Amino acid sequence: MDNIHEINLKIQRLRKKLHKLIDEKNDNLNPEIIKISQMLDILLNEYYKIQKEKK
Repeated sequence: MDNIHEINLKIQRLRKKLHKLIDEKNDNLNPEIIKISQMLDILLNEYYKIQKEKK
């Protein structure tokens, strides 16, 4: 499995988890939500970096 595909899968999982937490906690400033959001940001940056390098 190539790296970009793995990152894409992780992004999808984190997005689902983030949406679920937002629905459950009903507070976007919850530390757990912030942590997941930051993790998602890191993965998205990595994904776009790889995409840019491929061009």
